[in-house]
Amino acid sequence: MKSIKTFLLVICAIFTACQSGKNAEHKQDSIASIESGPGKIVDERSLIVPGRSVGEISLGEDVESVGKILGKPDAGDAAMGKAWGIWYGNDSTGGIRDEIAVYSSYRDTSMRIKDVKQVRITSGKFKTQDGFTTGKSESDTKLKFPGMERLSVYLNENKDTVTVYDAKSDGIGFEFLKGKSIALTVHPMNQSVNATYLTLHTEWKRVE
Repeated sequence: MKSIKTFLLVICAIFTACQSGKNAEHKQDSIASIESGPGKIVDERSLIVPGRSVGEISLGEDVESVGKILGKPDAGDAAMGKAWGIWYGNDSTGGIRDEIAVYSSYRDTSMRIKDVKQVRITSGKFKTQDGFTTGKSESDTKLKFPGMERLSVYLNENKDTVTVYDAKSDGIGFEFLKGKSIALTVHPMNQSVNATYLTLHTEWKRVE
């Protein structure tokens, strides 16, 4: 009788362990589908890591690999071994196309490999691990990145004022239009977001 009870206890324990394993597996498989927000997980393909990466594109990687991920750029500018490549998204609204822009230059004096120096995005689908993205106010951004400082002011092609800020030590810059961020730029920590030879928007006029 005792052996039968022992056998039943063992069976119950095995069944409970199997159910726990299935639940854990389901939770792990569901990570990519969780919508981001404070305290939640962001899919790595949409993750912003200041000073390091945006989605699948990392600072310092061979720019040739960017083409394999994003395809041929839709627009760009190049001079003296430095370049901006721009890709437009299909999920934009309000008549404004979402952009991913990648700034690259030669990795070293051998001038054989160009690597990624900056990545700029306008789409709100890209987020930091705690859900920070475009569309935030200057005050909200300052709370998140207290080291943020104003760098310059431009008039864009529509004569609207765009203000550029940079959290230099964190490796992330911001562009604000009418009090809301319209773009985030990830760059190496302790290097200015304006430390590029080329201007991304040649039609913008610097006024400050």
